Amino acid sequence: MRWTRFTLPLLLLISPLAFGQKQYTEGACLLLQHQMVQFSAQPNSHNYQSAKREFDNHCQNPIPAPVKDLVLTNIPAKPITVGGVKNTVTTKPVNNTAAAKAATPPPVKPAPAAAPKPADVLTALFAPVLVFFGSILALLLMLAMVIVLLAFVAARYGARIKGALAERQLHRILLRELPTSYQHYRNLVIPTAKGDLTEVDHLVVSAYGIFVIEVKNYRGWIFGGEKQPQWTVQRFRSKNRFMNPLRQNYKHTEAVKHLLGLNGKDTEAVHSVVAFSQRAEFKSQIPKNVMYIDLVGDYLQQFYLPCFSDEQIRQFSARLNMALSSRKVLTKMHLAQVKAEVEG
Repeated sequence: MRWTRFTLPLLLLISPLAFGQKQYTEGACLLLQHQMVQFSAQPNSHNYQSAKREFDNHCQNPIPAPVKDLVLTNIPAKPITVGGVKNTVTTKPVNNTAAAKAATPPPVKPAPAAAPKPADVLTALFAPVLVFFGSILALLLMLAMVIVLLAFVAARYGARIKGALAERQLHRILLRELPTSYQHYRNLVIPTAKGDLTEVDHLVVSAYGIFVIEVKNYRGWIFGGEKQPQWTVQRFRSKNRFMNPLRQNYKHTEAVKHLLGLNGKDTEAVHSVVAFSQRAEFKSQIPKNVMYIDLVGDYLQQFYLPCFSDEQIRQFSARLNMALSSRKVLTKMHLAQVKAEVEG
């Protein structure tokens, strides 16, 4: 059984017409028949099905084995008796080397190569140089596209990205420097008393006060005073005006008071803080509640007299957490509101 499993594929492999034509040789078909008879008791087995499929497809008109003359080489002479007389017939060995030489055609002398043209010589010389400069040009084009894309992103989203980086820096500082009893909220969208929405960069709630923090990431010299409606940032010869951040944060502090239901003396415990990154340099006298980001933690801990009870802190947390859970919806509404204001 085992020799048929190995002999059949081998015979199919060495058969001169196994892969080139559709029909197998007679010897291969006989082995297929033998395998079918051997596994006829198991018609559903793989061996029987495989042999039957090969036999049906390739043994309908099997190719007869080629007839070749038997050539005996290097055989000693054998005596042959003819009518009582012994004769010796000698079979001469065939000289395979001589036959091969006779069958090999004489070598053909190659024709002389044509002289190369000057244009072909120049092309062969400068082709590597052209490929090199083409690669450099493609690389420069890709680099230019990347620069244009980065410039577009910086022009459209640069201010937002810079602001987010400064806010993240302040977030890390507050987590590191403030006690765990201080509650910290970021990018909180809350309603105002007029019904519109506003976004608070950072809000810190503690028993010693509530701190509404506006973050700025301007780069350059800062000029401005507490009463001025606009401040100026200057970098080299470029000057730009922006809204007084204290006035901008006033809307945020009023919205926080409205959301937490504060009135009377409790409103005095809500403090406005403006934090600039280290990229800014103040060139005028600034209010005490305007400072660099890395000084905010120390400034908040200067307030050490209790202002709110534990019950009030729990109520504040409940209202702020409710606004925090609706931040996704409120953010969409706030963006639509800002867009309408810009278009209007």
